[in-house]
Amino acid sequence: MWKAVGSDGLAERVDKAFFHVSYLVEQMKKREGFHLLGEPEFVNVCFWYIPPSLRGKEGDADYQDRLAKVAPVVKERMVKLGTMMVGYQPLANRVNFFRAIVFSPLISQRDMDFFLDEIERLGNDL
Repeated sequence: MWKAVGSDGLAERVDKAFFHVSYLVEQMKKREGFHLLGEPEFVNVCFWYIPPSLRGKEGDADYQDRLAKVAPVVKERMVKLGTMMVGYQPLANRVNFFRAIVFSPLISQRDMDFFLDEIERLGNDL
């Protein structure tokens, strides 16, 4: 890669990745259904999508169980439709959450918007 794009090209890719991560996080914070696990680590953005049926229900006894099922269902739907691919996982005491790695030099802000729109569209009825 270094030979192909050089030091300046690699620096440009890293700068662009950080720009896209910042944009993605900024857009998530504007949308009610997205909840970050914490600040992004490098190009990893970890978050839950919380459908309308779960918003404001954090105190319910079954909240964590219901939230754990959201990411697998949304991912299954996106794979079946072929619209995009994003991973999910649990970690320690945190139930399944999405983990987006934002690094491709081919993505744009429009792609980030589609990403969020698609998750909302596929998970809104859960």
